[in-house]
Amino acid sequence: MVTEKSKPGFALLAVLAFSLMCVSNVWAEEEGKEMEDPFEGKPPLADQLEQFSNELAKRVHQELQELLDKELKVLQEEREKNRYTVEERIAKQEGIIKDDPQNAGAHFVLGEAYDELRAGANAIVHTQIAEHLFKEQENKIGLAESRRNLRRYFEKYGFKKEDFLLN
Repeated sequence: MVTEKSKPGFALLAVLAFSLMCVSNVWAEEEGKEMEDPFEGKPPLADQLEQFSNELAKRVHQELQELLDKELKVLQEEREKNRYTVEERIAKQEGIIKDDPQNAGAHFVLGEAYDELRAGANAIVHTQIAEHLFKEQENKIGLAESRRNLRRYFEKYGFKKEDFLLN
């Protein structure tokens, strides 16, 4: 069974078999008499193969370009959706913090949201507040996650801890 993937290989195999038949005089009906050459007046086989491979390369390139364009469009749409979602999360967490400034989880989530927007300074400030609040609440898991994120943010954004000392 010939599948879409095997068509180029199958075509090449057919061309090779046909070439061998031409060379081995398979068309000779009787001794001394030959059948009419089906390629008479057409370009040589090498030229036909080159033309075929060029057309195939053009089609593959065109289809690949179309696929990449579609994927780029999907990624851009997805990024726009995520950006809107991040901004919504920021607004929600800021509302929670306005009502309860001691909410460590809201500061932590707000820090992660700012990181997604590449707002490093805001991410660090809110994560430091979360770290301080988790420490006061003796929440070891929240404290560890805050410290892990802080290490990552300082490295990612090129800041130092002394740049953000909260007094």
